[in-house]
This record gives sequence, structure tokens and C-alpha cells, in this order.
Amino acid sequence: MINIGITTILKAENTIIQQAKKQAQVMGYPYVEREGKLVELAKKTKMTGFLIYGKTLPLFWTPQGVYQFHLGTAVLRIGQIKKGKGDRLCHLLPEECHSVLDCTFGHGGDSVVFSYALGEKGKITALEKSPIMYEIGKVGITSFCDKRKEITEALRRIDLHYADFQDFLKKLSADSFDVVYFDTMFVHPVKRKENKMEAFRMGAIYDTLSEEILKEACRVAKYKVIVKERPFSKIFQSPLFLQQTEKHSHSTVYGVIDL
Repeated sequence: MINIGITTILKAENTIIQQAKKQAQVMGYPYVEREGKLVELAKKTKMTGFLIYGKTLPLFWTPQGVYQFHLGTAVLRIGQIKKGKGDRLCHLLPEECHSVLDCTFGHGGDSVVFSYALGEKGKITALEKSPIMYEIGKVGITSFCDKRKEITEALRRIDLHYADFQDFLKKLSADSFDVVYFDTMFVHPVKRKENKMEAFRMGAIYDTLSEEILKEACRVAKYKVIVKERPFSKIFQSPLFLQQTEKHSHSTVYGVIDL
């Protein structure tokens, strides 16, 4: 279990300090007055991470790295869609798809790509259980601006909820969304020479999928349930998956349940 505190940038204005204190009360985390270097402050307060407020978007700091809202590869993926080359994930959406429930918002890349692909009439609802990632994502959706207007508009259309996907699914009626999508945190992350996701991984929630959750997702989805995982994941042993859409040589694959 990690101990998280909320603080500010150095020499923060009073409005920023009050914002941080208010958010600490809302989230139930201790407010820590900012002083000196974060490494030293973490040792002094026995914190393993800080959600930091300043003049820009909030960021999550850990000794292993920093995470702040960004669109990452979503911009490149949208660029490929604009060029008519499509997207590996969006290619799986049915032609009649108008709504997607992204059960694992995370850094938000997939939700943004879904939103762009479905256009102004599309409905993208996203869920995030981690309080840290929800806060960063919520502010990102409302405040982050990309130089490309259409990408910013796609971001603004996302409806993000602070929720556990298992509880959220149970409250929905049948066929509430055309597609239900899962991209849970990998227990065995993809190995790369340089991994800048350590802070993100520390702040994330590691929920796993089960047969029960998949069946609930099948009830809620009208056309498809899509799951992104490692090719050797045990979840793909479920008889609900009739196919995997990618070769086992890929580091990640999409499993599709057609309904």
C-alpha cells in the first residue's frame, strides 16, 4: 500500500494552496505543506507519492518518476485515422457503433481515440477507480488543450466517472452500450528499454477480469466486448472468446466477444 499526500509547487500562490487543501479533503488524503525537494519531503512525511497542484495540470510524483495527463500515442493513432489508415482498436468496432463504455480509462488514450473515431454524435463513457488517475484525468478532460481543435473536442466529449467497473456494470440495463471495452493494468508489463510509466503504475488500480465480469459486460454490450491483454493471459481461456484478433508474436492482443 502506498501513502499519498497532496501538496503544491514551491512558492505557490494562495489560490493554489487553497485548491490543494480543498482537494485533500475531497479525496481523503493528507495535505502536506510544500518545502524543499520532494525526495526529502517524502522521507520526512513517510509518503511514497504526492499529487501536486500548480499553475498547470496536476501531476503525480513518486521517487520513480512523474505522471501528468498527456495524450501520448493517441495523437499518432488519430493521425493514422485521418490519413485513412485506420486504427488497430477502432477497426474492431462494429459499423453501427455509436457508444462505447471504456471500463478502464487509465491515461485516457483509448477513450480519446474512440471519441474521435465516433465523432460528435458518438457517446464515450469512461470509468476510473483510482482516485489519483481519476483526478488527473478529470482535469485533463476539462482543461488540456491540443493544438489540433478536433482532438481537443474529442477529449471534451468523454464522460468520465469515478467508479468501479464491476459495480457500474451491474447498475446498467441490458444493451446500454454498443461496445464495452477493458484494458486492465498488466500484471506483467511490456518490457521496454526505457519505461516512463512507473508513477502511473504506482497510482493505478490492479483489478482483474473474471468470467462473472465478462458475462455482465456481455449483458450490457449490444454488439461486442473487447479486452486488451497480454497474449498469454488466462482470461482468454474463457469460452466466451471465440477468437483473438492478433498474432501471439505481438506484445499485446485484443480478445473479442461477438454478441
